[in-house]
Amino acid sequence: MLKKLGGVLALAGLVMTIFGFREGIAGMKKPVDLYADETNVSEVGFFDMATAEVFEVYGSYATKTTTENGKKTHEESYYIIPAHEGDEFRYIGIKVNEKDYKTFDKIVEETYDYYDGVEPAGDYTTIKVTGCLKKMNKEMQGYYYNTFKKAEWFDSDEEMKKEALPYYLDTLANPKSMVTFLFVGVIMFLAGGIMFVFGMRSENKAINKAAEQTYVIINGVSYAKAELAHVNQCIQGQEKVFAAQELARITGLSVEEATNVVENWRRYYY
Repeated sequence: MLKKLGGVLALAGLVMTIFGFREGIAGMKKPVDLYADETNVSEVGFFDMATAEVFEVYGSYATKTTTENGKKTHEESYYIIPAHEGDEFRYIGIKVNEKDYKTFDKIVEETYDYYDGVEPAGDYTTIKVTGCLKKMNKEMQGYYYNTFKKAEWFDSDEEMKKEALPYYLDTLANPKSMVTFLFVGVIMFLAGGIMFVFGMRSENKAINKAAEQTYVIINGVSYAKAELAHVNQCIQGQEKVFAAQELARITGLSVEEATNVVENWRRYYY
């Protein structure tokens, strides 16, 4: 039992550790400001957390919807924002959850109004975001670059590939929670591993003890272990009904009594 529980716990911890490793490590470090003068967005590391006070947004290039049984369970859109590359700006993507659509759409409107010379009624809208910079897959790159092409944003593909980088900010609602997620995953993996090892050692001890034992005592009566070998085989094969019937035949116990012994077989046979 300890071995099985330890294996399940270790496996769950390993999955958590793998899935939370990058964000967990990144969450331990000070985020890189994508709008700082000294930042080169193309050089942001794999294990770096990035942050930005988004003030310009140029629209959405893709939307991803998750459904279950025909009902929408989650939706996210990918918008285009600027990011520093030294003294210049480059374009990257950003993942936006549905709850932030209204804010990003407002920034899009204000961005184009600004370039048209229209001042907002109040302060410009901004939103603070934090996450890890990731490379777009081929499908997302297709949507991303097609958006620029349709808008005739660049004079050539070469200029587009230089200015529009195939990265997006995978935003996190609570970056510090990923540190906790990673920590819990590692603890579960280690604890499960220890339980698995102790469980295996206990199991091996029981097997060795069983190998040395030549008799089995049931209800005060001693039976040769070899006589009950077939009963043990049935139990190991999860055929407990047949095991109880065989045990009742050999010992004279009622089927009910034999079933109780089978359910607690380790107490007797090992």
